[in-house]
Amino acid sequence: MEKEYSVKNMHCAACKINVENAAKKVEGVKSCEVNLMTNSAKIVFDDKVDTSKIFKAVHDAGYELSDDFDEESIYENKKDYKKLIKIIIGFILLVPLLFFGMGGMYSSIFPDIVKESPFIISNVVQYVITIIIVIMFFEYYKNGFLSIIKLSFNMDSLVFLGSFFSFVYSIYLTINVIVHPSMYSFEHFHLYLDSAAMVLVVVSLGKYIEDLSKNKAKSTIRALLALRPKTAHVLINNEIVDTPTKLVKLNDILVVKPGETIPCDGIVLSGKSSVDESIISGESLPIFKKEDDNVVGGSVNKEAPLKILVNKNKKDNVLNKIASLVSEASNMKTPLTQKVDKVAKIFVPSVMAIATLVFIIWLILGYTIGNENGVIITSSHFLNGFDEAFTFGVGVLVISCPCALGLATPISLLVGSSVFSKNYVLVQKSDGIEKVKDIDCLVLDKTNTITEGELTVSYERFIKDLDEDLKSKIYTMESYSEHPIAKAITLRLKSEVTSLNSSFMMNETLPGAGIKATFKDEVIYITNLNYAKDIVSLNEEILKEVDKRSFKGEIPICVYNKNGDIYGFYYLKDKLKKESKEFIKEAKTRFKKIVLLTGDNKNIASYIAKEVGIDEVISEVKPTEKDKEIIKLQNEGYKVMMVGDGVNDSIALTRSDVGVAVAKGSDIALASAEFILMRSSLTDIFKILNISKRIRNNISFNLFRAFIYNVIFIPVAAGVFAILGFVLEPMYCSMLMALSSVTVCMNALTLFIKKN
Repeated sequence: MEKEYSVKNMHCAACKINVENAAKKVEGVKSCEVNLMTNSAKIVFDDKVDTSKIFKAVHDAGYELSDDFDEESIYENKKDYKKLIKIIIGFILLVPLLFFGMGGMYSSIFPDIVKESPFIISNVVQYVITIIIVIMFFEYYKNGFLSIIKLSFNMDSLVFLGSFFSFVYSIYLTINVIVHPSMYSFEHFHLYLDSAAMVLVVVSLGKYIEDLSKNKAKSTIRALLALRPKTAHVLINNEIVDTPTKLVKLNDILVVKPGETIPCDGIVLSGKSSVDESIISGESLPIFKKEDDNVVGGSVNKEAPLKILVNKNKKDNVLNKIASLVSEASNMKTPLTQKVDKVAKIFVPSVMAIATLVFIIWLILGYTIGNENGVIITSSHFLNGFDEAFTFGVGVLVISCPCALGLATPISLLVGSSVFSKNYVLVQKSDGIEKVKDIDCLVLDKTNTITEGELTVSYERFIKDLDEDLKSKIYTMESYSEHPIAKAITLRLKSEVTSLNSSFMMNETLPGAGIKATFKDEVIYITNLNYAKDIVSLNEEILKEVDKRSFKGEIPICVYNKNGDIYGFYYLKDKLKKESKEFIKEAKTRFKKIVLLTGDNKNIASYIAKEVGIDEVISEVKPTEKDKEIIKLQNEGYKVMMVGDGVNDSIALTRSDVGVAVAKGSDIALASAEFILMRSSLTDIFKILNISKRIRNNISFNLFRAFIYNVIFIPVAAGVFAILGFVLEPMYCSMLMALSSVTVCMNALTLFIKKN
């Protein structure tokens, strides 16, 4: 059983790992994948598992699972004004706090009554303001304390410890100044209350900006889901009832009027109209829809009313599937994310250990190899060795930033996946973004990839002119067939035949060959040449023409009667996509090897390959054997990208290093491919290469910056440069920590800048 839950109290990569580990410890839970971008957890467990045990395990780790997960609500444009107001009030309160806290730097502006020991007015103001701020942002204290007690360390652990110890040490200093007032002066006395308060306010601001960045990253999905109307016209007992779209169920019947947006995926029960699916498939021209045709939610009905049967559950609708894929892509396990997760798992406890070690080292140094009074004073700000050691220890806690590491990959993948979807490409397996850089061999299927996949009659040759009766019979035969060849021939005759032949009696399908039809006066066959050879005699002239046209990629279809009398031939051809030639031309500059892999016969495959400029052809290969050809190429040392029809080529797509499925807008659930081209345009493969490169660079830069930030600033906060007089106080450390997370988010958002 698989179920998705919303998760509360998560802030960083360490939180993600804590929730996953807690859930996995419950007997019967097979897997747990937490998405930090959507604050959700997808848990797979046995049917016999009591879910309350999972809830309890996660609760004991310091987090809360909730059943209220709604796949659409996570993409809503949520603006938490209460949180923003609280942050603004926090910064307003910081102004007088910092003014009094740093009063020693400009003591001349204070009256003597303020500076008199034990600085009662100054200290009281600082305590009152700090306590107010702590109460306002008490969730850090609560969550941080619980995370330490439960050994589920996360960012809140560091924030809590940094703020709490600053507050406690300030109390210690205050007691000292009251007990020994002569030892302190206003100019050289500094409480750490400003640090205790500022870390809470600044980190909250950083998290708020992170949330805004995540919200921006979801904007593409939000725009897609917003395409659906809020209300649907549901047909109930022959009456139209306006119903919220989110309440529409499977098998409901909808009425969609001209100009309205189709609310849900479904099948046309009655009506004929043109439908604009451009927002889904990228197809610029409206598509004609009739009875039994599929329609996609979010597309626009153009001309006439349609009655539609809802044939998909809400979660299986195309728009929801797109949203789900974009979201899942940000959370998929890749070699890179797995390495980051391992680092994140030990990051917080390591930082806590380093902070403790730094405190002990500076405490020892301060009282063993000090100046003549036995104290090292690296800055006039410090009164003694304990003050100094405490500052550096707290600084390490506050400046360390697990959030930047945890956000670096998923936020870039989320934004990148959104950019892909804007370009009509869906990322189904995000590890493909990493693999693409090594691809040097491109393997292309023919039908629906190089060609349109729709046969048209390119030439017809009849022994004698077609009379009206024969045209009518051929049209009638093919009208009762759904085969692509039948569709091509009926399209050819549609303008010439006004009605079905009245003498038609029945059709019989000839598997792998064609059809035969019985009329009152004769039996007519329309089949391929191999089948026809057993019934008709083909003279040399006909065979030459057949060979000539077959070599050009045309398929000969023979029309004859049961006596073996040939009426003539239709020659059908699968048209090249208009961009195929230009695509191959540019692809040759990007790949070492390009191969056409198809099940078509050698002549057709060779002709198509020659026409578009492909040098290597592997033809007459069954779909089940295509993967063997992929393996051969891989054994030769190539990294293979396979591009093909998502259904027929599923095995080969899975076998290749990177699979790209060419799909129609309504067929995107092709689990065998890393990428899905929704508008069937080959040039979008270059977008895969270009956007993937930008995402990889963005992730690398984010990780580099996050790692370098911690590598540089943790030692600085630890006092490595204190001997040179360069010291970072905890409140500045908190500002740097928040800035680190924010810059990672901002850098990810640069992917939205169009460079494709």
